[in-house]
Amino acid sequence: MTEQEMMANWMRNATPGPQHEKLAKGCGTYDVFMNERGQEMTGEVKLEMILDGRVQVQSFIMNYNGMPFTGHGMTGFDNFTQRYWFTWNDNMSTGLYAMWGTEQDGGKKVVFEGRMDSPGMNLKDVPCRHTYTFINDDEFMYQAWNYPDTPQEQKTMEMRYKRRA
Repeated sequence: MTEQEMMANWMRNATPGPQHEKLAKGCGTYDVFMNERGQEMTGEVKLEMILDGRVQVQSFIMNYNGMPFTGHGMTGFDNFTQRYWFTWNDNMSTGLYAMWGTEQDGGKKVVFEGRMDSPGMNLKDVPCRHTYTFINDDEFMYQAWNYPDTPQEQKTMEMRYKRRA
């Protein structure tokens, strides 16, 4: 492969595309309504793009059982692998988890599959599925399951995001 061909590949894979535009369209400030294992909570999140429109950053704050909670997520689309990626870490953990996802239902949903640790339950490497469902331009839903597609499957969280006017 020539240097010119390698540079053309690099530029094609580094240029933001329609999936990045979709992430950018979702940026803004949202109120979040969360149900985690039957417990209702509210919070707020700010979504913004960084790295010249390549990565969406999520800054999340809430009161979690009387304790201040802050979380940080990043979402992007890898042009080379044609998959979304997602990372998360927060002030109630010292860990980081990452997942890969694909669009479903004509782009109305992104489904992430992976494994994560659950320090509160003292479990490591738990299979999980997380989904983002886009309801309209101002609302989307996030859902999380442990042990998907098994008899032990359990929905652990649902969050509804509503854009502030």
